[in-house]
Amino acid sequence: MCSITFSHYERRTVLIKNKLALVTTSAPNDVPKGLIASDCCAGTPESIDTILSGRLSNIWTQRQSIKGEAGETFETTKLLVRAINLFSYTGFKGLVIELHSAEDASEEDFKKDVDATRNILEELGLTDIKVSSEQLNPLRSDFISDLAYQYVRVLEF
Repeated sequence: MCSITFSHYERRTVLIKNKLALVTTSAPNDVPKGLIASDCCAGTPESIDTILSGRLSNIWTQRQSIKGEAGETFETTKLLVRAINLFSYTGFKGLVIELHSAEDASEEDFKKDVDATRNILEELGLTDIKVSSEQLNPLRSDFISDLAYQYVRVLEF
């Protein structure tokens, strides 16, 4: 099971296991008012990682924790580029570059932009480049779940 929290997407956390995803949030505005009114939640939800490592620690042991630090977002005329350094307890894990095309861009144009980005990275001397555009379920796309799955796939290769 993998857990990825996206601070730049409303603090959503995606749990992925066996190509199934569960999306949770720790953003206070996303807590239904009924839960607060019935004292089921104090209005400040904990992230799923906090619940797993703190409250359920006797039945859950996290094998590896990877954190993204020093992330930057850039916008070009064609792409939105997010770059983030990934670290684990053993040190630097890698650099993840997340690319988003303009809404009106075709899939073919986006693939050309991905190839151009790959060429730039290769010119800079980077050789271990992994790309994923996989979806959890091609028949029913969900942006945040698919993005988390792509992160997992790139880290698994």
